[in-house]
Order: sequence, then C-alpha cells, then structure tokens
Amino acid sequence: MPILRTASKTLISLTFSQQEGQQAQRRLPLSRRPATAGGKAISALFLLFAGLCCAPVSEAADGVRAQVEQAVNAQLSSQLADEAQRNGWQGARSQFSHELLGALPPTPCATPLQVLRRSEEPSALARQRYEVRCGDGWSLVVSSQAEVFLPVLVTGAVLERGHTLEAGDLQLKTQNIARAHHGFYVRADQVLGQALRRRVRAGQLLTPALLTEAAQVKRGQQVRISASRDGIQASMPGEAMANGQQGEVIKVRNLSSQKVIQAKVIDAGVVSSTFE
Repeated sequence: MPILRTASKTLISLTFSQQEGQQAQRRLPLSRRPATAGGKAISALFLLFAGLCCAPVSEAADGVRAQVEQAVNAQLSSQLADEAQRNGWQGARSQFSHELLGALPPTPCATPLQVLRRSEEPSALARQRYEVRCGDGWSLVVSSQAEVFLPVLVTGAVLERGHTLEAGDLQLKTQNIARAHHGFYVRADQVLGQALRRRVRAGQLLTPALLTEAAQVKRGQQVRISASRDGIQASMPGEAMANGQQGEVIKVRNLSSQKVIQAKVIDAGVVSSTFE
C-alpha cells in the first residue's frame, strides 16, 4: 500500500516502499512501466486528500462572500429606496452584482459587518465602491453595480422633428435605468407639451436631450402681428415663415402688404414688430 505523509499544511510528500514496488512488478511481468499502476494510485489518493483538506477552506470562503454580499445588498437597497422615493419611481425591481477586491479573509466575521460608502457617485444607479469592516480585524473593498428595471416613457410611433408631444404619443416600457445614462422620464406630465428636437423612432426612450419647449409659433401658421411706433399701436394678420419660441426673432410675412419682416415671438400665435 502507498504511504501518505504530510510534511506541513501545504506540502504533501508521497513515497512507495521498495518491497511493494517489486511485488507490483511480479504481478505485471509483461508491463514495461511497472510504476504506472502505483502512479495512478498516488494520483487518486492525492486528489481525494486534496478534496478533503480544501473543502473546509472553500466553505469558509463561500461563507465570507455570502456575508459580505448580504451586508452590501442591504446598504445598496437602502440607497435605492431613498432615490426612488425622491424621484417618484413606482414598480422598480432590482438586482445587484458585486466584485470583491483583494484576498478573502479566512473566516466569516463573528459580529455584524460595517459597510462604509467610498464612492463619489451621487446616484445609486452608478457603480458604487464600499469598504466592508469586521470587528475581528479584517476589511474588504467591494465594487457593486445595481441593475434597476423601471417602467419609463418611450414613443409609441415614429415622430417628426418639432412634433409637440401628446398623451397618445407615449407608452410605458420597462427598461434598465442603470444604463439610461442620458436620463429618462416616468410620468407623462413631465413631457406633455414639449417638442422633439429631432425625428425619433417607435419605442425610443425619451430623454431630456430629445426635448425642448414647444414652439409657440410654427412655420406656416397664421399669426397676429402687433406693431407700435410713436405711441401708435396696430395689429394685422401675418404668416410665420419659421418656428419660434417665446423671445425668438423669426421672419413673418405681412399678409396685408406681403412684405416680409423680422418679428419677435411674444406669445402663442402672436409676434411683435415696429413699423418700417
């Protein structure tokens, strides 16, 4: 039988007696490699011994990881709950992934872990960094990412540039808002009455960069030209030759004289100019 000797906790020495080697050769006279059977026995025993000795270490590591992740989950869940309350998120569901940086401690902590936030990112949707401390003397750095799935506003159809959003243009679709780096909206009242800066496809996520204040005057629209000079005020019909928001100067055709003038948008359907 092979003799198993351990020189230390990490160094294992395996040997055979000469007598056993000779017996193995006699049992296998046709074999040119009499040590093969013994080698297989050594390998089998080594694997068995290694599995037995390493199992507790693996279980301890799993215990540490589970303990750390549970503590970080609680911290990150609390941050997300606060952010959801501030922003009025309804129906959100989340999942977390963690990366434990550095070597794992040998054993789980005997006392509750302390989780310290080390990230400068204000939103819990961004990758977070924590320091996890144990009263037994060890600490660990953890990098965490939340995936948060929330119903957000998307367009229900293809819409053209300059289109003013109405309730029928909008749909709710659940998306991972942790990846919505350009922002999002969750309520129709946040976007109704705003205009699109560019053409959008059906199902496209609405973001602040896509929207602008709706034009109070649209190209081709009939407007009222309000004019004043030397205390004399007058108004006349005109046609806008461009879209315009309040305060913008656009070209307007005076329908009475057919003259094109520069006029400032002062209200919906109203522009202001002076006699020329």
